[in-house]
Amino acid sequence: MPTLAELMKKHNVTPMQSPSAGPRSKLLVQVERMLSTIDTYKDVSELNGDTTQYWWAPQSVDGKRRLSARYGGKVVEGFITYADNSLEGVRGALQNFHAIIKDSTDETWAEEEERRRKK
Repeated sequence: MPTLAELMKKHNVTPMQSPSAGPRSKLLVQVERMLSTIDTYKDVSELNGDTTQYWWAPQSVDGKRRLSARYGGKVVEGFITYADNSLEGVRGALQNFHAIIKDSTDETWAEEEERRRKK
């Protein structure tokens, strides 16, 4: 009876404890999740909340809503903007973030990775 380790080796599967995805792919996954979430919303009030589990702030201030990119549970320093407090405004800002991330490489985020290692 073969062991799991033997079967994994036989089928060329490398065991990993955690994904080795770089910051770009982590950000892409997150922004696509944010876009999918906001696409289910029908009213701007659905953006409101008590936590910062999304990239948009849980409340608006003076008709604007803060958006900040995150991965690994931390805000990406300097990757913050404000959008009109509307579904269209927030969606547009997320789409802009998506375009920026798509145009980037993992090297783009090297400074952020270094900052996170120092903390």
